[in-house]
Amino acid sequence: MLHLIGSVENYNLLPVVNIWDKEGDQVVAYMRGDLLFVFNFNGQQSFTDYGMLAPEGSYRVVLNTDDKKFAGFGLSDDSVEHFTQEDELYKSEHKGWLKLYLPARSAVVLKKV
Repeated sequence: MLHLIGSVENYNLLPVVNIWDKEGDQVVAYMRGDLLFVFNFNGQQSFTDYGMLAPEGSYRVVLNTDDKKFAGFGLSDDSVEHFTQEDELYKSEHKGWLKLYLPARSAVVLKKV
């Protein structure tokens, strides 16, 4: 993750935008620039199709701590492009539902395309 954020010019100057936090699930997500950071701090529960409101568009995985190269289980197909799903309630805010697989004790970083 340090290598990733080190590759973004002026990363420390980009504002942190809170995207999602749900204490009961122990999931938090924020954006800096076009990078979306999603953390599942839950030590026991993985989430399938976990939905969060995010800026409309498509996202590609650039880092997944569950990848086998990081000693994870490699349960996600990180080549899949993720698209937000439109919701009329949030259309004026240009937000949609982004659904992801979030293994327990993992983080995923996506880049808005």
